Amino acid sequence: MICELCGKEMDRLFTVQIESTILKVCKDCSKFGNQAKAGGKEPANKLVIENRLQNRERRMKTKDVYEQQEETIELMVDYPKKIKDTREALGWKQEELATKMGEKLSIINKLERGDMRPDDALIHKVEKTLGIKITERVAVIKPEKAAVAKGGMSLSDFIKKE
Repeated sequence: MICELCGKEMDRLFTVQIESTILKVCKDCSKFGNQAKAGGKEPANKLVIENRLQNRERRMKTKDVYEQQEETIELMVDYPKKIKDTREALGWKQEELATKMGEKLSIINKLERGDMRPDDALIHKVEKTLGIKITERVAVIKPEKAAVAKGGMSLSDFIKKE
């Protein structure tokens, strides 16, 4: 059985009341509550509780940020032109686009000039409002480890000798 508080797998669980909630917890977690009354309400669905505990455990796992990825999502190089062309094709002025996106006119100006790199939330607003994609999947170039093992390139490899 799984402790509903910490998620440990235990042979025996105790029914306790923690903050007006009845939970089945392990001996270690039982100190956080008071012994529940015999007629107390039981958790509605054990499957829901187990599912939540599994989701919490999945979120708590550490991820290797240096793990080699095959692709990454990047902002397109020509996103300002694409935004402007699509807006003009729809017959909208910059003011209309700003109103529909809930942004300031100056933000739209900067986007179309390419003076500003939008954050993820703004990218999502632009894509949703205009019905276009301004991001693309880009293959990650993996460095060759063999070249480094053989000594790799040094500064003298780049310097032109006479």
